Amino acid sequence: MIMKFKKCLKTLKKIFRRESVQNFVQIQNLKYKFKMAPHYPNFINSTKGNKEMKEVERTIHLYRKVDVNESMEERHEKVMEGLSKLEAPLGLKDSEIPEIPDFGTELICFYDAKNIKTKGVSIEGSYDWRDKRMLSACWDELRYEFKITYKLIDYKKIIYEDLPKVINIFDPYVADIFVSSSYSIAYKESYKSEILKLKEKGLKIGKLKDILFILSPVMYFNEESYNKLIKVPKEELLERLKGKANEVQLLEKGIYIIFNDKADITYEEFVEMNNIFKPLLGLI
Repeated sequence: MIMKFKKCLKTLKKIFRRESVQNFVQIQNLKYKFKMAPHYPNFINSTKGNKEMKEVERTIHLYRKVDVNESMEERHEKVMEGLSKLEAPLGLKDSEIPEIPDFGTELICFYDAKNIKTKGVSIEGSYDWRDKRMLSACWDELRYEFKITYKLIDYKKIIYEDLPKVINIFDPYVADIFVSSSYSIAYKESYKSEILKLKEKGLKIGKLKDILFILSPVMYFNEESYNKLIKVPKEELLERLKGKANEVQLLEKGIYIIFNDKADITYEEFVEMNNIFKPLLGLI
């Protein structure tokens, strides 16, 4: 009974973690307000103009729309075959390959892995149930979690060399390096009226939804997500980003952009990055 309870808690934790990315305002606001109340207003105010506010935890998210014509088992084998050929920290070369997970009675299943050379980097993935009736909310996910202070992390190598290789393997709809919930919450607090207007129009905010409102330092868009989220033709965007973005790569099926390559980006730098690049991408 205890083991079953622990398994349920682990499943719920991962589901909530996914929802925090897709709609992090509700969940992450609750998390931080619970943790920081009654000091939450002071926290928001302290982010304004605070160059020293930094977060060391990073999460790489890759989301791929479920293909009902491809079984979960087929997808898992393809992804693992690719990762097994990649070196640490994002690959699983010479490391244990996670077995095909089991849905059991659930609509989502999970797996965990680590490269034996970089155990400070967590590799997790999930698959949604294949069902045509649920496609509007079905995603396969690959996620990496690490701290930029981890001595075996070469952050710039990850973003310039390793992550594009993982993207070509996983073939995501969208991918990004998520910096901090606290950054995102503070940023959205500064634009509450704009967000409210979007919601009144029936638009949903988030990179997996209707409106991309916050840029991450590193992002990838396949053709479908680009056409939905970015309001500028790709050829024009490439011209706009010249001399401004750190890197723009045209990968096999999409565009990969490094807006800021600093591992220890501060909140003020995060805001500045969004203020510079959102207009170039035609975003609100």
